[in-house]
Amino acid sequence: MDYKIGFIGSGKMVTHIVNGFLDQPGMKERIVVVGRDREKLERFNIGKEVEISTDFKRLTPCSIIVVGVSAQAAIPMFRKLNEIKTDMDTIFMSIAAGVSIEDIASVLPDKKVVRCMPNIAVSSSEGVMVMAANNRIGLEEQHSISDAFGGMGTVEWIDEDLMKYVPALTGSSPAYAFLMIEAMADKAVSVGFSRKQAYRLAAQALVGAGKLVLDADTHPGVLKDQITTSGGSTIQGVMKLEQEGFRGSVMQAMQAVNDANEK
Repeated sequence: MDYKIGFIGSGKMVTHIVNGFLDQPGMKERIVVVGRDREKLERFNIGKEVEISTDFKRLTPCSIIVVGVSAQAAIPMFRKLNEIKTDMDTIFMSIAAGVSIEDIASVLPDKKVVRCMPNIAVSSSEGVMVMAANNRIGLEEQHSISDAFGGMGTVEWIDEDLMKYVPALTGSSPAYAFLMIEAMADKAVSVGFSRKQAYRLAAQALVGAGKLVLDADTHPGVLKDQITTSGGSTIQGVMKLEQEGFRGSVMQAMQAVNDANEK
């Protein structure tokens, strides 16, 4: 796919996405980031050196325009995009939680619209980007979008009805993993590991476990059974986690995120 991609806004998630793109060869020249505040754009661009501009018309040649502003500002921004002459095939993408495709279509009628929920790990090429599209986006375009963003991790297409549950599954969940890494490292430090070693080893253990699940394409319980030998120490740790309600706590945390997003 030969494309140029434009971003509106230079906040945290746009920063993570642009960093993810810049890990791929030849992407720097394909990116333009537009915003109202020149000083903020220049701070964002330190170490990136992509095109930045306060002129929204710089988005005109872009094949994909990603609106990276808050949910409250998203619809006014899409309305502003109506003033910019773009190609009929331009894809308009929102990363704002809670802003539906229908909301966007109400101000951008007859346009190709995608909702995307990325997580923080896109900046390390191990992220998740969950997407939903209106009926003007065909399968071929979905494949092209997946190819464009696939260098940052996993791209999954779902029905929009499920988007409200994505933050709990992939958006907020890295925070749970960070807590687990921190807890594991704290315990390791208590028995003599250096802090740096403890973080590195705990983090890699979680990365490896996730990769095994993806590579094996089997139930995680099967992999768990492979390392919980009869009378061994691992099963003792698993039993303690079960006694402390580990799995239930994870599910409750996800439900809390779901509840918060419905308010």
